[in-house]
Amino acid sequence: MKMLCLALCAAGFASLHADDAPGRPGFWKRTFQKTKNGVGTVWDATKGVGKKTAEAVASPFARKGGKEQRDTANWRDLVMSMKLEPTKVRLSETRVIEVTVTVVNNGRTPVQLEFPTSLRMDVIVKAAGGKIVSRWSDDQPIEKEPSVIFINPRERLEYSARISTREMAGGGTFEIEAYFPRHEQLRVSRAVVAER
Repeated sequence: MKMLCLALCAAGFASLHADDAPGRPGFWKRTFQKTKNGVGTVWDATKGVGKKTAEAVASPFARKGGKEQRDTANWRDLVMSMKLEPTKVRLSETRVIEVTVTVVNNGRTPVQLEFPTSLRMDVIVKAAGGKIVSRWSDDQPIEKEPSVIFINPRERLEYSARISTREMAGGGTFEIEAYFPRHEQLRVSRAVVAER
């Protein structure tokens, strides 16, 4: 065991000089220099430590790319679906449409969603020209309560809303769209024909 430790130490010390190039110190010297000069400072190559090494020492477990890039990649793992009840809308019989939105994390890592208020999901009804005729959140109490939701792999969230049909005209086609206000990528919609 002692021989193995000695061999590893000797290999480590030998590698201190092995990757030295003229004008640029090797990996081990750059790493040692970074820890000696402080973790929070990024040094350029002229001061002895390359930028990549300084970033690696400052945050060794950080993923490459910014926060927005990581969140976008995670959003691709979320799958949204919408269920409407009733599926056929007859305005003479139907006063309210029950909207159920399900979000499933099909990825391998948890997805974090941040919300600045108590509103998690909103549902809008659009006429054929894209004009918004009603919005579910207009009738809902919204508190300024920031929160964070984690969706674990294979976990699903379910939200429901009740949409009034009073703004729908008979014979028209309407689009019911559900989305997360803070996360514009998370949207799902269905078309509905309002019969008289």
